[in-house]
Amino acid sequence: MVKKKESKSSLEKALDLIEILKEKDEVGVTELSKLLGLNKNNVFRLLATLQVEGIIQQEEETGHYKLGKRVLYLEYAYLKGLRFLREAKPFLKELKNIFNETVYISVLHSTDIVYIYAEEANRSVLVHSRIGKRYLAETAAPGKALLKAKKLKKADYIVEYDFESLEPEVSEISTVLWDDKTPKAAISIVAPISRLNPSNILEFKEKLLNIAGKVSSKLSGK
Repeated sequence: MVKKKESKSSLEKALDLIEILKEKDEVGVTELSKLLGLNKNNVFRLLATLQVEGIIQQEEETGHYKLGKRVLYLEYAYLKGLRFLREAKPFLKELKNIFNETVYISVLHSTDIVYIYAEEANRSVLVHSRIGKRYLAETAAPGKALLKAKKLKKADYIVEYDFESLEPEVSEISTVLWDDKTPKAAISIVAPISRLNPSNILEFKEKLLNIAGKVSSKLSGK
């Protein structure tokens, strides 16, 4: 969500605008003006700059604005630069194939947890994708795991659970990926409560920790 301040730089305003478009898909100038707390002239100037750079684009039929293709290029460049993600990908697929449930990688960003990558399950009933979603770290299983990990002086097994508290009928189990003593990211399994629940959580926990251990060993060069 957009965080209001008394005074913001143009960059901060532009980032707020991008955050709104990420959450709402398409938005008109009037709504953007209200959400940003800016007059329409300021909004038009921000939109014009971002449109020239390909960050946003305007729909011809509605006149509304949405994120442009360049955002995808920036996202790709960011993900490509993450060593831990490159090392983790084969193991994420392995974990996904064990249960045929969606496996996520997420990272801390300020006080939030952001889901940045997923290996999607191949099932008829799936949970809505969390890619690009952000939540307060203290409210989501991966966020809670990483917050605990940051307080430790060495790598340790940390497992956090969420049974429907973040999203109705959805469960999550998460642990930490370590690079030696540094917590780099969280790995989690997200599934409907009917398939991931207290009655079978130990099986998920065992496999999740096994995969996380393999990734952490790879990252630490062990």
